[in-house]
Formats: sequence, structure tokens, C-alpha cells
Amino acid sequence: MSHEITLAGGAGEYMESATVVSWSAKVGDPVKAGDVVVVVETAKAATEIEAGCDGVLAAILAPEGAEVGIGAVLGRIADSLAADEVAFAASQPAIAVPEAMVPNALAKAETASRRISISPLARRLARQAGLDTSGIAGTGPGGRIKSRDIERALQERTEAAPATAPVAVVHSPVVAKAGPAVPLVLLHGFGANAAAWNMVRPHLDGRPVLTPELPGHGREPALETPSLEELAEAVLGQIEASGARECDLVGHSLGGAVAAVLAANQSVRVRSLTLIAPAGLGPEIDSGFLAGFLSARTAESLAPWLERLAADPARLPRGYAQAMLRERERFSVGVAQAEIAQKLFPDGTQAIRITADLDRFAGSLKVIWGRGDRIIPQRHQDELPSHAACHRLAGVGHMPYLEAPALVAQLILQNVRSAEAS
Repeated sequence: MSHEITLAGGAGEYMESATVVSWSAKVGDPVKAGDVVVVVETAKAATEIEAGCDGVLAAILAPEGAEVGIGAVLGRIADSLAADEVAFAASQPAIAVPEAMVPNALAKAETASRRISISPLARRLARQAGLDTSGIAGTGPGGRIKSRDIERALQERTEAAPATAPVAVVHSPVVAKAGPAVPLVLLHGFGANAAAWNMVRPHLDGRPVLTPELPGHGREPALETPSLEELAEAVLGQIEASGARECDLVGHSLGGAVAAVLAANQSVRVRSLTLIAPAGLGPEIDSGFLAGFLSARTAESLAPWLERLAADPARLPRGYAQAMLRERERFSVGVAQAEIAQKLFPDGTQAIRITADLDRFAGSLKVIWGRGDRIIPQRHQDELPSHAACHRLAGVGHMPYLEAPALVAQLILQNVRSAEAS
């Protein structure tokens, strides 16, 4: 009897594929039900896939480093290697196809080949840009067209077009064109990226969401001279590229400080402002965390510092440290983030202030803080203007959107509805 090891969904509608990080066993090794046999990575989160039964690892079909689609078979577990060979052989067609059936089979194959395998996000981006996907070669599993393929095709179309012909360009999936509804703009914190909000998004009542990235984070290029104002200007450019003319703005930590500066911009009206453990309200910050986070080169050395982010480290995603290091290496953002930290948090001190920005903001303002925050002291809430609504979450640290995503989403929507009603 053979049991397939498959990659199930569950990381949200924007999860298109995953990368196999490591196998915990070799072909022929015995495994028990519940043992972790393979680790895969999606966005910032790593997921451990357990054996569904006792047996031996009979086959590895997706080696380390392979990119696989949701539902893909990664490997097989069987009672023994011999039993797997018998079961696998039995699953293959044993009867030759009659010649009379060949033309019909070929016709079906040709029809299937004309079907375009494309992710929902890529299809939406292509439709927004008026792009024909029939000639695009997909780089996803099985030739599936992904959002990065749409970006490349749009870039090629732009370069090939005459200088006088305007071409719609989508720079990044996180700034895809906004629809008529006012979007929620979710801005991540230092060291994170757009995927930080994956656990919050399912609780936002289907509202349109934009997730721009800070320069030097994710896919966004670094700034030559990072400053709070330059970070805000770069993020504003991403929001403008979406076509939004007003938004409800949410920012975490450093992203909260950037959001406060953005609240006064003249091109995109900010209806409501929700800040989660924002930087910029006081000088104190955990300098040890900053130094440890930036200098860590292995998952083992990074994990203890990441655990400081949560009141209960068990709430952090499995494989969080390993996934974060892989992203740092993939996008080469380590140096850029160190420069941002040196500029904005020199000598372990916050050198940025947002109190005046918040005083000037006349919209609906809500601030969320974890009572167990060890990175930025919650007493900094004392510096908030009197019109700010403050929420202190028990049993939560510096990452409320990971530790209590449903509650955070509820508070965000309360603020949005307050702005809508005013």
C-alpha cells in the first residue's frame, strides 16, 4: 500500500506555489505517522508536512529547491520499497490504446494544450492591463503562468512600444490596480514584507487590499539615503500606481511611522489611520533585537531574537526563522535593512518622531498595542493625541497581526467603518 505526500493549500488565495526547503528523511528511511518528512516554504512562512502513516519513504518526487503547485505529490510512503514498486506499477495503464482511438486522443490533447494554466492573481493582473496571455510562457509548475510572468511580459511590452505610446505597467502584485471601492493599504514593519498580512487578510470582509513594501524589503529596491520621508515617498508611489485616490491606511512598527507621515500627503486621501505598535513615539527600542536580527546568519541564531517578537513564541509560524533567512538571501535585503536601522535607529535609539503628524491628522485614528511588547514599549501610547482610540491587547507582543489576526482585523474594520460613517 502506498500513501502520497501532498502539498495542501491553506495559505490564502494568493498562494500560488511553494518551494521544497528540506527533506527530513531519505528514500528507504523508516517514518512514523506524525513525523515531519518535508518542509516547504510559501512567502515568509515555512510549513512542516507530516507523514500520514507508518512505513518507509519510498519516493521523493520533488527534490529540495523544487517549486511545486498546490496539490502536487511531493513523495510517497509505503510499507516497503518493494511494495511501492508493485503499487506504482499497478497504477499505470496496462492496456495499449487501440489505433482507432488515437485521433480522438490527439484531438483532446490539442484541446487541452490550448487551455491556459494561469493563477487567479496573474489572470487579474493581465486583465487589468489588457494583456493577451496566450503567448506567455509560464514559469510555474507545469508551465502555469504566475504573476511574475505577467510583470515580465508587461515590461517587455513597454520596452518594445514606441516612446509616444502609453502602456499600462503593473510593477508588482502588491500594487495591482485598485477597483472603485476604497482599498485598505496594509504596510508591514521593519524586516518583513507584504506577506506579513496573510493571516489578517481572510478576516477583512473581502475588502480590496493593497500591500506595498518598504524600500529594501521584499522586491522593493533599496534607497541610496534612507529616511522616514523617503520611505514614505516610495510607498506613496506604489499606492499611486494602483490608481487609488483615497485609502484606509494600516501600518505596523516602522510601517506605522511611515503611515503617519503618509497621512498628510496631498495625492491620496487617507480616510482612516490604524497603527499597530508604531515606531516614532519615543526614543526607546530593543537595540539587542535589532543587532541580533541583523547579524544572524543561521536559523538557530535568528530564532531566539524572533521569539522576542511574540508574547508566546509558539504563535509564530513554524519555520519562521528559516523562511526569513531564505528571503533575506533571495532578495539580498540584509545590507539595505542594516542601513535603514543605522539611519533611523542609531545606537539603538529611535531618531524619528511622528507625534506632530498624528496631531495634524483629523481622520479616524486607532492605535493597537500588545501589552507584552518587548520591542517598542507600550507606554509610548502616552504620546498619542487625545483623539486617538487606543487598544491594549493582553497576551500579545509586538506582532498582533500574527498573534491575534482576527481581533486585529476586527479593530481595523471598526476604524474603517467609523471613517465611512463620518
